[in-house]
Amino acid sequence: MSNAAFVQIPARTGETFEAYEVTPDRPNGIGLVILPEVYNVNHWARGVADSYAADGYTVVVPDLFWRQQPGVYLDYDQPDRARAQGEEVDVDGVVSDVGQSATWLRNRLGADAKIGVIGFCLGGRLAALAGVREKVDAVIGYYAVKLDQHLDELAQLEKPTLLHFGETDPWVPQQTKDSVGEVLAGRPNVAIHIYPDTGHGFARTGYPPYNADATAEARQRSNALLATLANPTVR
Repeated sequence: MSNAAFVQIPARTGETFEAYEVTPDRPNGIGLVILPEVYNVNHWARGVADSYAADGYTVVVPDLFWRQQPGVYLDYDQPDRARAQGEEVDVDGVVSDVGQSATWLRNRLGADAKIGVIGFCLGGRLAALAGVREKVDAVIGYYAVKLDQHLDELAQLEKPTLLHFGETDPWVPQQTKDSVGEVLAGRPNVAIHIYPDTGHGFARTGYPPYNADATAEARQRSNALLATLANPTVR
């Protein structure tokens, strides 16, 4: 069991933004910032947070679009509206929010607590940028979009990083995957996995194009990376 609630986290501008927080009954001392798809903090994103809390992580899922219109959490029958708000997102602002969310978690877990970031789609893009700009300890991105717009910054990524891509993802074309792979090639801190015959959103349980095998394999790899935060000698 775990405890879930919406909380307010201070932004660097002095405002606050809403986040879904889940605290496990048996915390493992590691915090996670989960960055959702363009559908924002909807039931699926909250379910992902709940699943990590069940494994002992203390989790927050911040509202990505509070600067535009707070609290717009969409179901999957509104793709056009979701994509529209994704196109208008304040990328720099949300990446800053990731840092603030990490601070929020350290206030609960201790100043030296390790914090990972997991992002999906737009959230994967934001997670990678947070890995460069903010005080986080590990980055996991699922089908992160538009990373080809940030290649110079990605070259500075030194945190342990895991990127999951679908082979047939129309939102992350092969050229983008190739560009990202070239920039990060040979980095001992970065692993990139491309899952055959999988599309965008392959880990979205219950919704097409969900792929159970790819989702399980990606979660296993993600868990292995997160385990290194608890014990850095594990590789």
